[in-house]
Amino acid sequence: MPQPSVIVNDWFQRFSQVVESCDVQSLTSLFLPDGWLRDHLIFEWNYRTLHGYKDIERYLETHLAKTQITNLSLEGQDGIPPGFHPTSHEIEAAFAFETPILWGRGYLLLQESGDVWKAISVYFSAVDLKGHEENTQVPSGYYDEHRKTWEDAFEEEKVRIGKDPHVIILGAAQNGLNVGARFRQMNIPTLILEQSDRIGDNWRERYPTLTLHTPKSHHTLLYTKLPDNWPKFTPKEKVANMLEQYAVNQDLVIWTRSTILPTPSYDPTTRRWTVEVSRDGEKITLKPYHIVLAIGILGVPHIPTLPGEEIFNGPKLHATHYKGYQPFVNKNVIVVGASQSAADICQNLALHNAASVTMVQRSDTVIISNQYLHDTLFDPSYPLNGNLTDADFRFTGLSWGHFKQLLIAGKDKRVADQRDMLEGLVKAGMNISEGKEGAGELWQVYDRLGRQDIGAADLIIKGSIKIKRGEPEHFTTDGLVFKDGSYLQADAVVFATGYEPPKNVIASVFGQEIANKITPIWGFNEIHELKRAYSPSGHPGIWWGIGDFYVPRYSSKALGIQIKARLLGIITDEDESSNRCFP
Repeated sequence: MPQPSVIVNDWFQRFSQVVESCDVQSLTSLFLPDGWLRDHLIFEWNYRTLHGYKDIERYLETHLAKTQITNLSLEGQDGIPPGFHPTSHEIEAAFAFETPILWGRGYLLLQESGDVWKAISVYFSAVDLKGHEENTQVPSGYYDEHRKTWEDAFEEEKVRIGKDPHVIILGAAQNGLNVGARFRQMNIPTLILEQSDRIGDNWRERYPTLTLHTPKSHHTLLYTKLPDNWPKFTPKEKVANMLEQYAVNQDLVIWTRSTILPTPSYDPTTRRWTVEVSRDGEKITLKPYHIVLAIGILGVPHIPTLPGEEIFNGPKLHATHYKGYQPFVNKNVIVVGASQSAADICQNLALHNAASVTMVQRSDTVIISNQYLHDTLFDPSYPLNGNLTDADFRFTGLSWGHFKQLLIAGKDKRVADQRDMLEGLVKAGMNISEGKEGAGELWQVYDRLGRQDIGAADLIIKGSIKIKRGEPEHFTTDGLVFKDGSYLQADAVVFATGYEPPKNVIASVFGQEIANKITPIWGFNEIHELKRAYSPSGHPGIWWGIGDFYVPRYSSKALGIQIKARLLGIITDEDESSNRCFP
């Protein structure tokens, strides 16, 4: 087979010519019939993925000519040069281009079709608005020609932004901090509100043994690199401290013990909100243009209401309020739920002398070994000494639809490689699934929460954690009765049962009318993109900034471009509602 660079150069030469000449049919013919085109803010001011000749051709006929893409060029060794993708093993390359108002970056994947190489996927993404590029210069450390200290300069910035923030971000965890840091570099005056006493408290208050299940190369914060001797999987206390220190290092303007009060009002004429903020008990009125909801999809804990709970003699609590095994030594504990938090809590209890631990599985569960996931995905995609910007770009360039196809195609091997674990769990009584259409656990994280196993599976197989399948029906004084009539004795019940719908949380602040417009969130929409994440929410001036560490680290740039374009008047409310590309 020829070298990847030869294959890519030949394909890309034809690709560049037909893109610049706006020859839609010739451009479409460079794709496989089952190919994917992913667009992030280039052809439309939104995110969209097209699948197959018909949809790609229709989309390009509408948008290609008016977008005016020019100056396409392949990246070299300083970016992502032609080569083999680390997990899909297709030929990859990255390229630069521009439009009249945007600098862009693209990513392509080629597959052999007969004796011809064609694109299985092409990704177009916005990098910067021309004339309003992200600041990449390193500060000198001298302020006002050495007439001011850093403290003086930062205090002035805090006062200025506190009086007139263009953006308010709700939440100072990894989402809010990554977005806030990006916006600062993009010169978008941003105020972050955090309801807790300290940044990182949302991590400090979770169960003691919580450790991130992705490697440090994946959960690094924007513009930073963790020390070489930092643990590969970060414990939650270190996560909390990392977030707190990051806020200082990035000069972010944050008000702790602060939250928005009901009910903000939006003026479509000025395109500004009127917001009352409670800051440590003091009411302050602000008028931002945009509000970013970085509160995640995990809001108010959901505990099923079961008859008889008032007569139960033991403690009953949500997983959010589980603070460790100590109160449960020599106790019989039921944990309702079978996803990640449930597995971690059951493991913690079983290893610390609970008399018995029973996991209640109410529906099928998708499980993958943490080691297997890292061997096959995270370690190749996010090598410890790799370029994080390129890793994020490569991961995003692989469209979700294509990624799902690869997961489905790999199902048999994935199951075979983990057969001992999966068969052992089934023998122990668990209902194991490979998820919707056989795409596996990683797909479920984005569509319906799945679970990585970090040791609970062995304890289930050995019988240290028992499995009960079914739905609890009511409490007794000393246990739970299930809908099948069975009974389990318990001294304590922990509900790892998820959280209230975001719609309920948003309604309590913004009112029901706005909440109806901006939900649902997460999962996939009809255009193969995550619902509402870093894209128009359904109501002007409200955005969702959600996801794991990778999502805000990468998508904060696209969100900043969308907000900047609105602040500059490049996009209007009318453009947003009609979803037109350019005025």
